[in-house]
Amino acid sequence: MCLLCWLCGRDQSGKCHAGLISRVAGLWLALFAVTAVVPPAPGFQRSSFDACNANWCEISSTRHAGKGGVLSRGEIAQFQKTQPSLLQQEFAGLTSSRKGETEIYTLAIAGWADLDVFVKELNGALGAMASVLPIKGRTVRLVNRRETVNTIPLANFHNFTAAVHAIGNIMDKDNDILILFMTSHGDRTGFALQLPGSITELTPRQVAATLDGDGIKNRVVIVSACYSGIFVPPLANDNTIVMTAADAHHPSFGCAPQRDWTYFGDAFFRQSLHPGADFKNAFDHARVLIHRWEMRDHAVPSNPQGSFGSALVGKLAPFFATNPGQ
Repeated sequence: MCLLCWLCGRDQSGKCHAGLISRVAGLWLALFAVTAVVPPAPGFQRSSFDACNANWCEISSTRHAGKGGVLSRGEIAQFQKTQPSLLQQEFAGLTSSRKGETEIYTLAIAGWADLDVFVKELNGALGAMASVLPIKGRTVRLVNRRETVNTIPLANFHNFTAAVHAIGNIMDKDNDILILFMTSHGDRTGFALQLPGSITELTPRQVAATLDGDGIKNRVVIVSACYSGIFVPPLANDNTIVMTAADAHHPSFGCAPQRDWTYFGDAFFRQSLHPGADFKNAFDHARVLIHRWEMRDHAVPSNPQGSFGSALVGKLAPFFATNPGQ
């Protein structure tokens, strides 16, 4: 009996079986079960495809891998006490704004403690930006990772708002520029800040309200996370550039353990942001690379999003033209 005959419930004489409804119902139930169990992932059709680049593997890895970098709950309680002094040390390294000059400050956040790819991407992104923009001496980092808890403040909402406030107090808010770079897991409601026993979110509205509340006018916001397109509408304006690894409805790729970059971080910072390429050119080039990689992997497109406020694009143009980061 052919599959079509089985599906439609006919025997070899052409007569319909009474089991049609039950078979169809069974197929639908099976499809629903598969949809519920299997998260979004590429279609693994290439023999050379590395499954650990796929989101289903990344999700599993966040539960079972990278435990050497995780904090225990007792350690978290202990290190919470050190946060004020660590923040002050981080802020003390900031160079004051010079009158008449446009300075660029950077706040970089690695939000997920269980995977080392995010802190590696943070360090790589800062290095890439420093090669084209004068951010040295004007950078604050917030990291959730065991290896850095004695030297770098944790990435949580309190420290985020404290860092924005500290940078706002030292910068010329009308003239200077803040680059906010965030890398972690994400979902349709926010950017993940994870420590053992505690996963919170930094939402787009919280980010916008914090930046607006401190009067920071000129902002570049770069979010490397799944569903990060949710950050575009609340932040986009003429004085803001927003670049995200995905749109509001799709995951991004590449956050498996032992990787140095996510797909977005690799494409944007490592392969596209270089002397002679401004943020818009680098983002457009990165989008092409990411699309090519996702097509190769038979993955659902992440569709990175960008909004480029014309006033800020013009304000940054002299930096990319003269390449003061070199």
